[in-house]
Amino acid sequence: SVFSSCSKSEKMIDFIYPFEGNVNSYDPQVAATSDEYLIIENTFEGLIRIDDEGNIIKGCADSWEISDDGLTYTFNLKQGLKWNITTDKYEEGDNKGEFKDKRLQMLGYEFNPDITAHDFVFALRRAVLPETEAPMFPSVSSITNAVEINSGKLGADKLGVTAKDDYTLVITLTSPDSSFMQTLSSSVAMPCNEEFFNATKGRYGLDTKYTLFNGQFYVNQILESSYLLKRNEEYKGEFPTVISQLSLKIVDENGTDSAGKTVYDKLESGSYDAAFITGQQSDKIGKTNGITLTPYEDTTWALLLNTADEIFSNTTLRHAFCIGLSRIAESDRDYLSDAKNLTPPSCLIGTEIAAEKIGVTAYTENNSKSIELWLKGIKELESRDIEITVLTTPEMETPLKELLQGVQSGIATVVKDSDGNAVTFTLKVETLEMAELDTAIAKREYDAVLYPFKSASPSPITFLRSFTDENKTGFDSTAAETALSSAEAAKDNESTAEYVRQAEQAIVDSFSIYPVLSQKSYYACAKNVCGINFHAGSGRVSFVNATREE
Repeated sequence: SVFSSCSKSEKMIDFIYPFEGNVNSYDPQVAATSDEYLIIENTFEGLIRIDDEGNIIKGCADSWEISDDGLTYTFNLKQGLKWNITTDKYEEGDNKGEFKDKRLQMLGYEFNPDITAHDFVFALRRAVLPETEAPMFPSVSSITNAVEINSGKLGADKLGVTAKDDYTLVITLTSPDSSFMQTLSSSVAMPCNEEFFNATKGRYGLDTKYTLFNGQFYVNQILESSYLLKRNEEYKGEFPTVISQLSLKIVDENGTDSAGKTVYDKLESGSYDAAFITGQQSDKIGKTNGITLTPYEDTTWALLLNTADEIFSNTTLRHAFCIGLSRIAESDRDYLSDAKNLTPPSCLIGTEIAAEKIGVTAYTENNSKSIELWLKGIKELESRDIEITVLTTPEMETPLKELLQGVQSGIATVVKDSDGNAVTFTLKVETLEMAELDTAIAKREYDAVLYPFKSASPSPITFLRSFTDENKTGFDSTAAETALSSAEAAKDNESTAEYVRQAEQAIVDSFSIYPVLSQKSYYACAKNVCGINFHAGSGRVSFVNATREE
């Protein structure tokens, strides 16, 4: 995590932060988008927290012990912590202007429970149940019997998580996990009250009235252009916030708000206190305006080759095209570099960068081999008139053309097949806005696309699952799916790394999803803003300690 520190002011402060509003639920166990992680980071508190320097500190737990073999974790919870039972104001009907608690109305009786060890038992059991489909299940798969429960072989009551009493929680693992404490600070391990969950009748997290928050903020209001988080006055934990209100302003995928103002415009003017920005946007940030940028690599640009396309239905031709691409060793764009892997550096196995543990999976440029394979592939085609259009976004047109230089100087120069028949080759580049690009991919109306894949969590398993689950190119994903299932069931980090490597290599070797560029993103803080805790790779941004310098 990256943190900018400064002395706190006693003055109450309002903060404004832009996000895309991609929020489907407030349920921590099913959170899947960066925007959901952002809200949960500020409205829930787990057993422990990660402080400014990345150290593990108190959350709901007052103290803890880890056994010498690293398999048993015992947490002693702080007593007197309360769920946020906040009243909601009716805006319609005879009760307009009155304050009534919709949660009490839903349950039919007064409800104001303490947070106990049972809330964490129930939450973690939910996280491993197959019907929950928790995106971050891989991070808790080391808990005893988690894999067996997730596969339907055991019931959730067999999970290695028990409440010794109301304020003592014991978690056992099948094997040591060096990143387990970090996992316990993430959304998948946030508490969940079983009584309230059952009372929602399947609607938990779908609306604020069906959600109990326990963090420093709670979601108070959702407007057309923003989400409003207010300070939880009932928070009794170790780290109350000085911020009275946090406004999350909705922007489009280009970072533009409803008034047409860009993120970087508002950062420079001080209208936004901080923001997540892309590499392309970072070029537009002034160098002397006091804005600080913290980079991290969370996005891989991959070339998608449509396996339903006449040309690229042939694996040999896909292989030839991919290894014929120019690899961009150096770029005048600081945010772009050659991608050695599909999995971006923001993904971790344990506490280590996943890409470094699994090794390089992308192939180096090899024009001679590319031409050899191209000749072999086109011999199997009925047509000798080859036309390929590669799509991408406007800002990536120049990098794409640089990548295609190797194809132009290699396989595009082939004018006859191995039998001496004439071959024509036409290569075009076309740009579309991202929404149009997504439509073309969904309809499989493309030859090839240069497309970004962003990791929303630190889990390489979750990231790679997006390729097999969505399967934008139609490749045979069987081998990758098998390896990912083995990675989830792995008992140690070395085994996890090996299965992740196998899964990624299977995807890359399909030559239909081929990594070419790694892109940095940035967390930006406006002038005089400090104390915002950015968690690289997850989209988690904590405003608990945020303030402004006078």
